[in-house]
Amino acid sequence: MAINNRIVQERPVLFRPNMTAVTAKENVTYYARVSTESEEQEDSYERQKAHFEEIILSNPKWNYVQGYADWGVSGTKAETRREFMRMIADCREKKINRILVKSISRFGRNTVDTLKYIRELRELGVSVYFEVQNIDTMTAGGDVLITILAAMAEQESRTMSTNIKWAYQKRFKDGKVLINPLSLGYRKEGDGYVIVEEEAEIIRRIFRNYLSGDSVRQIADELNAAGIRTKRGNEFKANAIINILSNEKYTGNAILGKTFKPDVLSKRRLKNEGQAPSYEVKNSHPSIISQEMFDLVQAEKLRRNTLRSSVKTGKGKYSRKYVLSGLLVCGQCGAKLRRFGRALASGEYVPTWVCVTHQKNRAACDMKPLKETDILDAYKRAVGRLLGDAGEILEIVKAATKEGLDLPDTQSLDNIEEKLIRTRKKVLELFKDKRDGNIPLAEYETRYADLSNQIVELERQESEVKVRNIESQLAQKRLDDALALLSNPRVDYMDDAVIRHIVDVIKVNGKHELEFQFKCGVDIKEDM
Repeated sequence: MAINNRIVQERPVLFRPNMTAVTAKENVTYYARVSTESEEQEDSYERQKAHFEEIILSNPKWNYVQGYADWGVSGTKAETRREFMRMIADCREKKINRILVKSISRFGRNTVDTLKYIRELRELGVSVYFEVQNIDTMTAGGDVLITILAAMAEQESRTMSTNIKWAYQKRFKDGKVLINPLSLGYRKEGDGYVIVEEEAEIIRRIFRNYLSGDSVRQIADELNAAGIRTKRGNEFKANAIINILSNEKYTGNAILGKTFKPDVLSKRRLKNEGQAPSYEVKNSHPSIISQEMFDLVQAEKLRRNTLRSSVKTGKGKYSRKYVLSGLLVCGQCGAKLRRFGRALASGEYVPTWVCVTHQKNRAACDMKPLKETDILDAYKRAVGRLLGDAGEILEIVKAATKEGLDLPDTQSLDNIEEKLIRTRKKVLELFKDKRDGNIPLAEYETRYADLSNQIVELERQESEVKVRNIESQLAQKRLDDALALLSNPRVDYMDDAVIRHIVDVIKVNGKHELEFQFKCGVDIKEDM
């Protein structure tokens, strides 16, 4: 046929294996990959499809197998290309003898993957023909040429990735913030973002409830029970709550470049700890919560992470599984008490609380277990005594506690920041003197080392003051919440949430005495 003659003349390698005496038809297919889903790429795919079908169908020794094509995917990882992997699986099942591909870069951009699958296909007796390069992998020199061309394809992918990375970093430097479209609270509008108030209220609720003492699991369960869903329409998980509480974009500010890809071929993103540039952008979009609330939540997260919960090992994280979780402390050894169920002879289940140390080694602590009902009865009497003269007591407590509470040290912070600015200016002046030759090198190095040490010390002081200020604000908020509850005559003080809000610690001084340390600053002892 004329068309066959034309093809043989232009692509002799394509038909070389067919020149041998073969009685059975070869199963031949093609593979195409387009990196985007645009109309232009769709047209490119249709041209490839028509071209390869014409070649295969016009050869009487070939049996056409429906082609394989991946759309809108990168060629750096074979596992992400479903059609490619389906084609490889069909080859393993002996359904294909030959594959036609436009070019090496369409087959894959990762040298390792490219050579891996080409060599596997050669072992299976399946040849791959790359039309642009005029290479058949079953020929003697095919393996060497493919190694070279695959390396070139990978370099092309690296160059493209570098360009993309450069574009991202330029956007970061320009302060252009992108908010994940699946994040609650915002909607893209024009070149910026606007608040979706219904979703924003969910975010505020999560931050409020966390500061009120709820665990991330409780927050998720409450949202799910109320029928509130994520942007995808799924139920909330604990991890989703943690991500929301850690997302500084809800303050209207953004940190860009928090993660990075270690390599173009890697799909993993790692936490950026100085390996790549990062940028902080202020007031880049409307805020849903205040910076103060965000900082308080971060301080509360840190506080909870340092707590030992009431698990058996005493090394767990913050827990709100039971109303008394994390509140009970052994007065003898200082360990937490954990909930431990006991079954009576009658079969009745009696929840008790036992010292972790005592449970592991009775010789180390002889604190006996306490019945949960006895603890709650003692609490009821203690809170009754606290509220007996509520008006007078609360006013005294409020005044005395606020006087003793460390207030935010804004003056010290301002002084430290001013000193930092002056010291950094001195470093710049020192650099200029060195550049202009106005200072000997030895003197420059001595003064630079001294100024550097001053900056390090001032930054340490600045960090400490900021931490103390945030902790002070968090303590103030907990105090205000407790006082508000104690001042409300309609509050049910036996409610689990109320107990958590007004009680700081319950110290077990022995089997017959409990010391209730209320968040308002009052300590009341009760016999059991």
